[in-house]
Amino acid sequence: MNKLKLPIALTFLLILFVACSTDDEDNSLEIYTTEDLSLLHNNSSKTWELEAYYQNYDNWVSDQNECFVDDSYIFKSDNEVEVISGNENCYYGDSEIAEASYTFYEEQGEVWLTMIRGKITDNIVSSTSFSLKLIELQEDRMVFSSGHKGDYKMALIFVKN
Repeated sequence: MNKLKLPIALTFLLILFVACSTDDEDNSLEIYTTEDLSLLHNNSSKTWELEAYYQNYDNWVSDQNECFVDDSYIFKSDNEVEVISGNENCYYGDSEIAEASYTFYEEQGEVWLTMIRGKITDNIVSSTSFSLKLIELQEDRMVFSSGHKGDYKMALIFVKN
């Protein structure tokens, strides 16, 4: 029986060491509160510029990066985002419509941004849209992404104007 104590103890320590790896901390989910949202909209409105639009943060900037980064984004306390279009259009030329809004899910502590680009011609609507989760929020920087912090996939990285 004494011969089994050492291997059992070593196995237990190995399991404990692997289970408590610090890698878990990197994948922790941010939980936001109503108070945190003041960083997003300054309790009224706050203008942000897009630093970059990544189709895949590790590999490349999106083909639409130029049209997104020349726009201004005014985040308001009523969950609306006013998009002031720049000179470069993403999809639809001079008839492009750009809209955005964010949704705060207080129980989960999550914030989601929905971007819509479209046009209306006669009675036909053509549009492209996507939603991304807020994964980083600071006074002068925020990141909405389909990945996790440190492992961004599609990402919009905003900086304070």
